[in-house]
Amino acid sequence: MSNSDVCKVKIVGATGYTGGELIRLLLNHPKVKIVSLTAAGFDNPQPAHAFWPWLRQVIDLPIRPEIDGEADGADTIFLSVPHGAAMKLAPLYYEKGLRVIDLSADYRFPDLSERQGWYEGEHTSPELCGVAVYGMPELFREQIKHARLIANPGCYPTAAILSLYPGIKLGFFEPERIRVNSVSGVTGAGRNPKLPFHHPEFDQNFFAYRIGKHQHAPEIVSVLRRVTGKPVTVTFVPHVLPLQRGILSTIYCRKAKDVPLAEIWNAYQETYAREPFIRLYPLGEAPALQAVRETNFLDISLHEDAMTGDVVLVSAEDNLTKGAAGQAVQNLNVIMGFPEKMGLLPL
Repeated sequence: MSNSDVCKVKIVGATGYTGGELIRLLLNHPKVKIVSLTAAGFDNPQPAHAFWPWLRQVIDLPIRPEIDGEADGADTIFLSVPHGAAMKLAPLYYEKGLRVIDLSADYRFPDLSERQGWYEGEHTSPELCGVAVYGMPELFREQIKHARLIANPGCYPTAAILSLYPGIKLGFFEPERIRVNSVSGVTGAGRNPKLPFHHPEFDQNFFAYRIGKHQHAPEIVSVLRRVTGKPVTVTFVPHVLPLQRGILSTIYCRKAKDVPLAEIWNAYQETYAREPFIRLYPLGEAPALQAVRETNFLDISLHEDAMTGDVVLVSAEDNLTKGAAGQAVQNLNVIMGFPEKMGLLPL
């Protein structure tokens, strides 16, 4: 497909936070036209500004009830729907020859045994798990170029995998018993109100959740094992802050060999030098969430514990952008042959 072509997209799940973020990004994409917005939970078309007030007089397209498999003239479908729903919808679009970018976890595991015990229910379209490509351009760019079904990565795994990949792949870190502590804004919990994320309960609060059993842990391990060939194991503990958006991760690794931190930093710099959305901080500096808010950047810093010699990685991303919708648009750009930064620069 030539760079002059306009990509026509449908967003399924346009009333959720990632769906809203997709609308925000794609409205400013010069080679994308949104032709359909749909969602579940209501019977008649609603104006988009009823769900996203900032869209008043910006877009005339209503959000309609989803008719499963109806493309509405789109050639690319973004599925911004819950786990379990995408596996029922994706085949309907895929079988029509359309491109499908799925923001759920339904196709992130090529080996379905890896998801057992972490996600409820049997997979209803297992035949597509083998053709889906994990949508992390930094690691799977060549496969993404030719894919029609993209499994967009989880928000926590995006930060953990890309922070750890060079250190494990190049043999600087022990691949086992890595510890990942991540803190997320509350949009990661979804838009439907529920305890303990109701404002009076959540304001002025901070807590860990799903300790030792979060569904993103096997995704982190699965991808790192595939791309490094090492026996990676990870202890992952997520936390949630009373902020709208952002993920800050602190990752603890033991050195596999006695080398200066500067040598490891240089290896990271060489690995990611040509990646448009990874920013490596100079030694002695660390990222903060304000630096990545509403951007597709993942900021990474490396530190050394003065007592143990362990390496501490700190990374920051926006969970709705690089952790979800922004990475999905980045994948679209790769598939279409558009410049990878198109529609994603913050300025």
